Amino acid sequence: MFYKFKIYFLHLCKYLGFFWISRMLFKSKLRILCYHGFTMKDEDEFVPGLFIQPEIFHKRMQYLADKKYNIITLQKAYDYKEQRNFPDDAVVLTIDDGFYSVFKEALPILKNLNFPATLYLTSYYFDKDCPLFNLATQYMFFKTQKTDIDLKSLAISGASSQNDPDAVQKIIDFGKKLATEEERIIILKKLGKLLDVDYDNLNKSRTLNLITLAEMKALMAGGIDIQLHTHRHRFPTEHKVATYEIEKNKQTINNHLPTPMTHFCYPSGDWSKDHWPILAEQDILTATTCEPKLIDYDMPNYSLGRILDSARVSQIEFEAELSGFNEFIRKIRKK
Repeated sequence: MFYKFKIYFLHLCKYLGFFWISRMLFKSKLRILCYHGFTMKDEDEFVPGLFIQPEIFHKRMQYLADKKYNIITLQKAYDYKEQRNFPDDAVVLTIDDGFYSVFKEALPILKNLNFPATLYLTSYYFDKDCPLFNLATQYMFFKTQKTDIDLKSLAISGASSQNDPDAVQKIIDFGKKLATEEERIIILKKLGKLLDVDYDNLNKSRTLNLITLAEMKALMAGGIDIQLHTHRHRFPTEHKVATYEIEKNKQTINNHLPTPMTHFCYPSGDWSKDHWPILAEQDILTATTCEPKLIDYDMPNYSLGRILDSARVSQIEFEAELSGFNEFIRKIRKK
C-alpha cells in the first residue's frame, strides 16, 4: 500500500513540475549511477536488487540521452571535482563486479549511445570458467522444483535438509573454507544433482560467471574503463587483509590495462573512515559507496554516493533520483 502511494506521489510531483525544478536546483551536482548484472535468463527474479533487464537498462540509457544528461567518465568527474567545476547535469555510469552479461547485454547498448562507463572488476573469478560459488549455491535452491531434499550426502554440518533455515548459508560458508575452486565446483555438482539443477548447464549459460580477459579487452575497446573492486569481494578494516585485497586486484588486472587502476568501489557498499588511510597508501583517487547521494565538491573522495538501479526500481523512481527530487526529500527529512 505504501509503495503504491509513493509511486502515485512521485507521478504527481513530476506532473506538477517538481522534478524539473529539482533538476535546475541540482544541475551543478554530479550523479553516479550504479549497476551490477543484466538479465540473460531469470536473474532479475533471482536477485532483483542485483540484476536489471536489458530492455529496461536500454530505456534508462535512452532517457539519459533524450533528456540531454552529460555522460562523463569517472576520471573526468574526479578532475572536475578537484577543479570545483562540474559541467551541468553530469552523470557517471558505473557497473560493479564484472558479470559476463556486462559484455553480452550492456556493452552493445552503451556503444550504440556512445556512453562511457566504469566497470569495477573483482579479480578472483575473472577469466575463470565457473560461476560465483555463493550465487550459484543460492541460485540452485531458487531453481529447484524439489521439496524436502536430503542434503546429508554433502557432509556439511548444519545442512542436512533443504528445509533447514541455515542450509544455504552453511553450504556457502563451507565452500569458502575450501582451498581450491575445483573443490567448490565438486560441491556445486553434487548439490545440483540433489536439487535437479544441472551445474554444467548453469556454467554454460554464464549467467553467474564473470568476464574473460578477451571480453574485458572488448569492453575497453567499447569505452568501458576498468577499475578496482578487490580480489575476493571483501574489504575489512584490518590493514593487512584490506591491503592484500587491493594489491591482488591490481596484480591480476593492471598488466592488461593501458594505465593503472586508481578508482575503487567498496564491496557491497560497506565502508568506514578506517579504510581511508589504506586507500591513500594505495594511491587511490576515489571510492564509491552504495549510499544514494548526489555529489558536491565538499563530499570526501573516499565516500562518493551512488544511485543504485536494478529490477526493483521503477522508471518514475529512477527519474526522481536522477532529477534530484529524492535528494531534495532527503534534505527535508534530515532537517
